[in-house]
Amino acid sequence: MKLSVVTTLYKSERFVKEFHERITNVVREIADDYEIIFVNDGSPDNSNQEVLDIRNSDPTVKLIELSRNFGHHKAVMTGLNYASGDYIYLLDIDLEEPPELFWDFYAFLLKNKADVVYGVQEKRKGKFFEKITGLFFYKMFNLMSEIPIEENILMARLMNKDYVDSLKKYSERELFLGGIFAMVGYKQISVPVNKGSRPDTTYTFKKKMSLLVNAITATSNRLLIYVFYLGLVVSLASFVGLLYFVIRVIFYKDYLEGWPSLIVSIWFLSGLIIISIGILGIYLSKIFNEVKQRPLTIISKIYE
Repeated sequence: MKLSVVTTLYKSERFVKEFHERITNVVREIADDYEIIFVNDGSPDNSNQEVLDIRNSDPTVKLIELSRNFGHHKAVMTGLNYASGDYIYLLDIDLEEPPELFWDFYAFLLKNKADVVYGVQEKRKGKFFEKITGLFFYKMFNLMSEIPIEENILMARLMNKDYVDSLKKYSERELFLGGIFAMVGYKQISVPVNKGSRPDTTYTFKKKMSLLVNAITATSNRLLIYVFYLGLVVSLASFVGLLYFVIRVIFYKDYLEGWPSLIVSIWFLSGLIIISIGILGIYLSKIFNEVKQRPLTIISKIYE
């Protein structure tokens, strides 16, 4: 059996040595043939040099240098495209999920004859605001998506080669891996994980909101359908309101000036139109990016 470990680098300089030491101790116990793939996603620190120093004494280490920062999910897919193992162990380098999770994943995978075992947070990390925004993310995504995903999923997962080969067939430029992982199918099992928390995370609120918009529009067209129904409801409500005022004028001779209600209605409908156009614009931009068929990432150099 050959085992591939895939992780990404972005401001990860202080984690590289400990991650390598711990993951090596894990994989050596189960596989004689293994590779550890680091994908440098345009990290501005010395993460790549730390990996290169390790390569001098460990030939199983591979480093894929991207030409710039393309984003976490795209860097992950790049690493998976170069993984050649019978099993692929994917996890983040920041050690919030301990590398030793591999043993639980591997045991569950064999016991249940599964294709994928992935981690789910037992209790969502972070403070109140982070927990609320995380809950909002998953509720909104599952409301909009045709294929719901489990709440609080982690990147950490163990996958067999057949699953990863199928995953590679997804060639979207606009990636949300949480949705893509579920879309591939196969037998997938979740394992509760006690994830750590770091105050210096690079996932800001702005990035999380951007991820939510991208996740919904990249994996589902339900938002467009909901906009249609919203327009239909507003149109019906407007028609009912029109009938109400016509009846008052004909039967009760009640002539209302109605300037405040008119202005409020204009603002409401204008806002609705702008939101609808904005949603259409987001989907058009997704189509624009997909049609151009630009490469997912640009690799400047591979050390192997």
